[in-house]
Amino acid sequence: MSLIDRVLVEPEFRDAPPVLVDVGAAGGVPAAWRRIARHAVGVGFEPDTREAAPLARGPAGFRRWIYCPTLVVPAAPADGRQELHLTRSPQCSSTLRPRVDALREWLFADFFAVTETRRFPASTLEAALTAQGVTRIDWLKCDTQGLDLGIYRSLPPAWRERLLVAEFEPGIIAAYEGEDRVPEVLAAMADEPFWLAELRLGRTVRGRPEVFGRHLGPGALRWARRLAPGSPAWANLTYLRDVERTPAALDRRALLLAWVCATLMGQPGGALAAAETGAARFGEDLFGVLARASARSLRWSLVRGAPGWLWRRLTGTG
Repeated sequence: MSLIDRVLVEPEFRDAPPVLVDVGAAGGVPAAWRRIARHAVGVGFEPDTREAAPLARGPAGFRRWIYCPTLVVPAAPADGRQELHLTRSPQCSSTLRPRVDALREWLFADFFAVTETRRFPASTLEAALTAQGVTRIDWLKCDTQGLDLGIYRSLPPAWRERLLVAEFEPGIIAAYEGEDRVPEVLAAMADEPFWLAELRLGRTVRGRPEVFGRHLGPGALRWARRLAPGSPAWANLTYLRDVERTPAALDRRALLLAWVCATLMGQPGGALAAAETGAARFGEDLFGVLARASARSLRWSLVRGAPGWLWRRLTGTG
């Protein structure tokens, strides 16, 4: 049994398993979730039927999997339905209308071409989960094309106080009308009890498709999207709970799970902080075991990082 499995069979998780929620789940189950799926409740929201079949069948391995075709929005519409602009690429669909004027300068502009606008049953995240008997979230992943921050803010304060991981995918370029982009998300989350554990830039090629087509030939556009130099267009932001900022709000279950989440994210420093906080509050042997495991991971990270550091020093590249 791995140490993560050992943690997740503790009594606190018997009746309150980790709850992992993916809003805009067309991309499939996150890789990090697969390591704890058999201990967890997974919830996937995806109204677009072009991407929903694998979710409806249920990803393998979860203790419980819930698929919801409901469209999640920050505020519930009066009639319970909301327009969704279905785009040529399903993962670009949004309740916000794409900005054709801004997107025309990018090679993937045709991904955002609206093929149909339909009204779907819509709900806030809290209401949709409560209808499924779920009353908490431990790990929230949002990829809603411009609504991530609004959906996070729509959660009740008590839910946000228990949240341990929040993932967002805001835009850098102005792709949608009225979207929350990277600066807004960073500014808002600076006031929340989280720290930014990872920022990965998504890149795409700057240039008008008709210009590329005229100079390279129409058949070259597909390869230009893949191979030409790209520019930052969106970001994947992952926030982990700052356990030292509001320790009193976190019980033993939360601190154990915070250690698991930080470990899954490859953040042994964050995991060590969770274990140290747990040991100080509960004084149990298990937190000591977790602290020692995280310290070992930190030492190994130093060993693995030494050759690269030495090379940068020798070559003056960093």
